[in-house]
Amino acid sequence: MADDTTRYLCAASYLDPGYGKRAITEFLVEPTRPVPPSPGLDAGRVLTEAVRARARRKTYDGALVVLMAVVIGLMWDNPLLYGWIVLSVLLVIARAGRNAAASPEKPFNTRTLVALGVAVMIAVVLLANADELFGTRSSRYYDDYGYEDESSDGDTARTVIGILLAVAVLVLVTIERWTLWNLLTTRFKRLAEPTDGGGRLTGLLTEDFRDQLVRYREDDGPADAPGAPLVVYRGYNPFVGAGFRRDAWSMAIPLERLEDGEGRPELTTEALYDGIRVAVENLRHATALSPAHRLGGLTVTEGVFTPATELIDHLGEPEAEAYLPDIELPPLTRLTAAEVARLRTEPKEWARYYLCFQVETWDRDLVLTTFLHVAVDDTTLYVEWTPFVLPPIRAEYRVVDKMRPDSLRPLGQGLQAWLEMPASLPGRIAHLGSWIRQPKREPGVLDPDRYGAASTLRELASVNRFADYFQLVDIVRYEKIIESRLLPAVGKRLGDAGFSTAKFEEQAAVVINNDVTIRGDNRAPITQTGQQGRHPRPPAAPGRPARTET
Repeated sequence: MADDTTRYLCAASYLDPGYGKRAITEFLVEPTRPVPPSPGLDAGRVLTEAVRARARRKTYDGALVVLMAVVIGLMWDNPLLYGWIVLSVLLVIARAGRNAAASPEKPFNTRTLVALGVAVMIAVVLLANADELFGTRSSRYYDDYGYEDESSDGDTARTVIGILLAVAVLVLVTIERWTLWNLLTTRFKRLAEPTDGGGRLTGLLTEDFRDQLVRYREDDGPADAPGAPLVVYRGYNPFVGAGFRRDAWSMAIPLERLEDGEGRPELTTEALYDGIRVAVENLRHATALSPAHRLGGLTVTEGVFTPATELIDHLGEPEAEAYLPDIELPPLTRLTAAEVARLRTEPKEWARYYLCFQVETWDRDLVLTTFLHVAVDDTTLYVEWTPFVLPPIRAEYRVVDKMRPDSLRPLGQGLQAWLEMPASLPGRIAHLGSWIRQPKREPGVLDPDRYGAASTLRELASVNRFADYFQLVDIVRYEKIIESRLLPAVGKRLGDAGFSTAKFEEQAAVVINNDVTIRGDNRAPITQTGQQGRHPRPPAAPGRPARTET
């Protein structure tokens, strides 16, 4: 495996079936959807485990549903069954309440509470009237015709068989929990060797994604290949894979030439990008500025971002062939160097060039990525700065590090799952009958959603919160250090070209001197507040526009 991130995400589909379903729906349903960039992550292995986890769960759910159907058929008139139903509903409500209290970002679903409450009331009524509904009528019938002994023997036999099958359900669900625990603590433990591990990719009522998985096992080629990565996105956020947006800023500065520019370097967009790149790359040698010398791994890359809707709208233009040469295939993942050079100085409305600075820290658990776009002519300078942070993976997906291979907890989990079985049965039936398929589309209509990515596997497993206070301060540290090299580099280029830097320095002072207030506990959302034009506000929800301060 590439690192801990891959290990955690492989385990996530077994720990949370919802994560596996979201991953499969996003990445394996559309054969024309591009593979989004995920540095340090083996996407093919993660998606393979998601498919295996889904097939495994459907197989167990199918066996449990069949057994429970027989149990209910045999004991439908037995008060023991309704007592089991009441107990299971109460246990599910209690567990949901504990989970909601322990995880504030996942509030308790009130609709679930209402549904479970109704189920409790129905079960209580049936239990209270069991004798009238199931006992008196049948006993009178058999009394009238002299079959009391025969009916009693038959009821006893049905009850015994029903109880034996209920015990079989307990054994099966305990085996399921035990084998899952063993899988998680062997294949996904710390320092585990990367192994395929086997396991079926198809099973009872499961989809076949084996052809699609091949795309994610292919090598995309070296990262330093000519050109730049191309990200075709759908939705609002173009920076797929970067995480959650922090406070962005932009400035537009009128330029005033102080003296004749003869003999001075020309001020161009290309020259600005080159000067900024060199200034920021020099931070790799500033080892004393970052804990564990993380700035030594600072990467400076390029990227082009285009919305799928606009790309489809411009398919008739010759330039679109460099992005999507065949509508039956995914968009290209890299643009040619010539096309990147054109976009750097002449951006399109539907294709934008950005210079990207990235710092991976906390053993790659935390990633800061900033995107820079500049433009300049003889009259105006425009600078756009957009930082993003990719926070750590959810705590519930990292629990494999706290699981002991020789623990007896799977036995307790199996007993709890058995006690909750009647209440969980509708969900198991729904999961067993669910089918992940392509969305229905009108024939002959080219849907842009087929070609755009909206998130990465890493983003699906993250929550908009820091796990540790020092993670927050480190993100602020790296963001301000990179800004401290960006702005002087721009000012130097202006001065060298013979332009006044007064207005630029005035605007830059607002950015540099903007005081950042760090507040909140370890569960605080990823946000920052400050002065001089930036007002405190909660972070924008994923997919919702965030306000940019200038």
